[in-house]
Amino acid sequence: MKRLETRIDWLSIGTDIKINELRDYLDTLNKQLGFMVTDYEAKTESLANRIEDERERDEFYEFSASEYWNYKETFPLILLNSFHVSVYTLLESEIYSVARRIGKKQQQLFDVSELGGSDYLKSASKYINKLTGTNIQDFTSWPQIQDGRTLRNNIVHSNGILTKPHDIDVAKHYKLMNETNIEISSGRSIKRLSITYDYSKSFVKTLKYFFSELYEGMKVGDYL
Repeated sequence: MKRLETRIDWLSIGTDIKINELRDYLDTLNKQLGFMVTDYEAKTESLANRIEDERERDEFYEFSASEYWNYKETFPLILLNSFHVSVYTLLESEIYSVARRIGKKQQQLFDVSELGGSDYLKSASKYINKLTGTNIQDFTSWPQIQDGRTLRNNIVHSNGILTKPHDIDVAKHYKLMNETNIEISSGRSIKRLSITYDYSKSFVKTLKYFFSELYEGMKVGDYL
C-alpha cells in the first residue's frame, strides 16, 4: 500500500474513493438495466405463448411494446444522463474543496470568494493557478473535462435536447446523439443527447486522471 506522507496524499485518496464509488454504482446500474430488459422479455414471451389466437397475440405484443421501450431505451437514457450530472457535480464539489483549503491557508494572498462566476470550473482553475502556479487548463484531461461540462449543461438546462451547434458537435464527437424522436407539432426529428455506458465509464476515468494531474501538480509547494 502506498505510504501517505502529505495532506495532498490524503486528499487524493479521499477523491479516489468517491470516484470509485461512482464507478461501482455505474457498473451496478448497467447490470440491473440489463437484468430488467431480460426479465421483461422473458415474462412477455411467457404470457404471449399462452395466447392461442394469433391476432390477439399480435395485439398483446403491440400493447407491450411501449413498456419494453421504456426498459430498453427510456430508462437507460434518463439514468445515464442523470449519472453524468452526478459525476460532474462531484468534480465541482472536489475542486471547490481544494480551492477552499488553499484559500484558508493562504488568505493573505487571495480571497476564495473569487470562485464566483458564470463558469464555475474556470473560476476555480484561475483561483488555484494564482495561488499555486498549477494551471489546470494545461492538463491533458482538460479538453475532455470541458466537453463533459458542455454535455452536463445541456442535460441540466435543455433536458438533453440538442439545438446549439457546439452542443451538437460535442455529442456527435462522442457518438451520443439520438435522432429517432419526432416532434409532434412539426413532425421533425429531435436531436437528443443520449449518454452511453461506454462514455460514462470513459468520463469517470477522465475525472480520475484529472485529479491525479491536479494533486501531482500541487505537490511541489506547501499549499494545503
